[in-house]
Amino acid sequence: MPYDSISISRERSSFCVKLTDPELVKANRARDMEKSTTAWQDPHVEYDFPDKAAVLKFLDKAMDIALPADTYTSTFDKLAKEAGADQDV
Repeated sequence: MPYDSISISRERSSFCVKLTDPELVKANRARDMEKSTTAWQDPHVEYDFPDKAAVLKFLDKAMDIALPADTYTSTFDKLAKEAGADQDV
């Protein structure tokens, strides 16, 4: 499962939602930058829901948190386009 993702699977009598926890991603990146000895944590978490309505209610609130509009790559793409627009080519 890639970073910044949500997946839903149907279990026998429930639904499983797997998603990336942005706080764990942030903590792992800070750990890597500091060359810390703290353990890396898997940023993917799972939640079980009894029915489709509960999944949709959760996703309505969690989607913008788990899937931010601006990612590292898209932010740099946006900055590059703005910088290019400022120059007379």
